Amino acid sequence: PQAITTGGVTYREQPWHKECFVCTGCKKQLSGQRFTSRDEFAYCLSCFCNLYAKKCAGCTNPISGLGGTKYISFEERQWHNDCFNCKKCSLSLVGRGFLTERDDILCPECGKDI
Repeated sequence: PQAITTGGVTYREQPWHKECFVCTGCKKQLSGQRFTSRDEFAYCLSCFCNLYAKKCAGCTNPISGLGGTKYISFEERQWHNDCFNCKKCSLSLVGRGFLTERDDILCPECGKDI
C-alpha cells in the first residue's frame, strides 16, 4: 500500500487515496461528490438511484427520496408529486380523492363513468 501524503479521503474511519475512492457501480471518483452507501459499498447518486430507488409509476424515473423529495405511495406503486396526475385530464391528484382503473389513476370527474 502506498502512503497517503495529500488529498486523502476518510470513509468509515478508513483512509483512502482520493483516486481509489470510487463508485462501486461506475468507478467514478467520489471525492468532492455527493454519494451514498449501501451494505458498506459507496455509490454515486446516479448509480444508487438506478440500482435501488423505487421507480415512479408515472414517468418511470427513479424516486431518490434525497433532499426531502416528496412522493406519493399507494399500494405497491409510487409517484413523484409532479407525476401524480389524472390519466385523462392531467389534474394533479396530490391531496385529493382519486380512483384507479387498472394501472391508471383518475380524478373523480374523469372516473365517474368507469
